[in-house]
Amino acid sequence: MAEKFKSRGGFILASVGAAVGLGNALRFPGLCAKYGGGTFLFIYVCALLLLGIPLLNAEAALGRKVRGGAPRCMASLFKGGGHLGWAQCANSLFTAVIYAGLAGWLLSEAVEIVPVCLSQGGVSPQSYFFENVLHASGDGAITGISPLVCAAIAIVWVFMCLCLRGGANALSASAKFTVFVPVALLILISARGLFYPNSAEALSALFLPDFSRIASPELWINALGQVFFSLSLAVGIMPAYGAYLPERCNIYSASLAIAFADAAVSVLASVALFTTVYGCGLEDSISSSGIITAFSVYPAAIAGLFKSPAVCCAVGALFYFSLTLMAVQSGVSMLEAALSPLIEKFTLSRKKAAPVLCAAAGALSLIFATTAAKMTVEISDRFINFYNVIVLCIAECLALGLSKEGRGLAAEINRYSGRLVLPPALYNFSVRFLCPAALVLLAVPEIIGLFSGLPYPPWALFAFGWAGSAAVFSAGRIAEVFAKPRTVKKRKGGFA
Repeated sequence: MAEKFKSRGGFILASVGAAVGLGNALRFPGLCAKYGGGTFLFIYVCALLLLGIPLLNAEAALGRKVRGGAPRCMASLFKGGGHLGWAQCANSLFTAVIYAGLAGWLLSEAVEIVPVCLSQGGVSPQSYFFENVLHASGDGAITGISPLVCAAIAIVWVFMCLCLRGGANALSASAKFTVFVPVALLILISARGLFYPNSAEALSALFLPDFSRIASPELWINALGQVFFSLSLAVGIMPAYGAYLPERCNIYSASLAIAFADAAVSVLASVALFTTVYGCGLEDSISSSGIITAFSVYPAAIAGLFKSPAVCCAVGALFYFSLTLMAVQSGVSMLEAALSPLIEKFTLSRKKAAPVLCAAAGALSLIFATTAAKMTVEISDRFINFYNVIVLCIAECLALGLSKEGRGLAAEINRYSGRLVLPPALYNFSVRFLCPAALVLLAVPEIIGLFSGLPYPPWALFAFGWAGSAAVFSAGRIAEVFAKPRTVKKRKGGFA
């Protein structure tokens, strides 16, 4: 693989851009509110150190060692592993489609927050976007399309395509913008929130542990799940980025920086949300659903953030534009996880392949501009970003733990680490035992819940859930079919 990041900093920036996304800014604060603040934080940090960081290191080290994306990396671990790698790539591609749709929503909300703030209570901020912009239907029927959201999604795909065509260095360059601007806005909103009279109450609710909830299985499931999903593990991103690493890069220290940045942004976003909603008297409306937080809680809070409606409009527009950047950078990373193995497998030109992939995926994401968008996001996100990721994580941990190559990755991780090394015993114990056990415990209640019935029509579950999962786990076979060399029959007389 010819492409490489120019430096270790470029790898860290691109990886932070992939890891820091809407889950940090929207879902993490809601989980803190739901599960006792400091209690959730404590379990999350423990899971990050014992589970997330070792697996993050393993993926990056495997990518650098093999110099290929997820299919080649997984194939190096066991026979038939390429199918697992292609499933990871396909899952990332579908995730990018979802992220592009959400980015279109957020970019639209950056425009629509203005009338919400200027109305001064004349409209309901909690329901404005879904009722007045998407015209979302409760039964999932497609009866119309939002021109604004459609245009926003198209803009998002153009930007993602430009980033994707530029390769490794464009990924790190774009991350300077898509990471630092949202962080700066979160700092601004947090600073404003700290001036509310009840900010101390908000911070206490966030950081003080409520140990009465520590026995809740849901708390542990969500804390473990947040680590795996927030770091974008087992979806092909880190192997692809690891393949772009300079040879002598210190993987362990880089992974620590990525994990620390990911956790720091999550905590910063939590401070911003807690102080703001407590200051506006909306603390009872905090939800573990990122969609509710983004399009119901934050609009109401931003509308009352400052005395001047004009200032609220400006801050609200900037805030939603920043969230759009987060979603876009995560989407680009997901697309890169799918594109780089395709280029490698079929010897394609990046500059030609990127627009084709973006056009095809962009056509799918237009479903998120229709009246069926809300139900589509809820179902597809649950299947693609939850059920599929759990299965892919378990399979990857088993592949790493049972193969000689996987167990020996600690040496590759520490090859240029100097004095700061990942203890091999911790790595092997985490990847071989802790991660699979934790993921199985995470999976069992969710699978039971899946088959006991979800509150959606059967046709919608099939169209937006099961069909997507089937496509993901069939990706390896599909790639093999298209990669088979074609034979050309010769005509009689010897002409080809």
